Amino acid sequence: MENLNIGITLMVIGMAAVFVFLGFMIVAMNFTAKIVSIINKYFPEPIPEEKNTRKKKQDDESEIALAIAVAMRERVKVI
Repeated sequence: MENLNIGITLMVIGMAAVFVFLGFMIVAMNFTAKIVSIINKYFPEPIPEEKNTRKKKQDDESEIALAIAVAMRERVKVI
C-alpha cells in the first residue's frame, strides 16, 4: 500500500510540474508575440516585388497546338 501512495504522490508532482511549465510557456509565447508586433511596427520587413514570369495566353495556346500537332504526326507514323 505504501508503494501505491508513493506512486500517486510522484504522479501528482509530475503532473503539477508539467502544468506549471505549460502555463509558463503560454505566458512566454504571448509576451514574445507582443514584443514582435511592437518591433514590426518600427522595423517592417520589405515586401518583395513579384516578377511577372507568366507567358502570354497566346504563347500558351501555341505551345498546346504544337504539342497536339506533334502527337498527331507521331500517331499517323505508327499506324
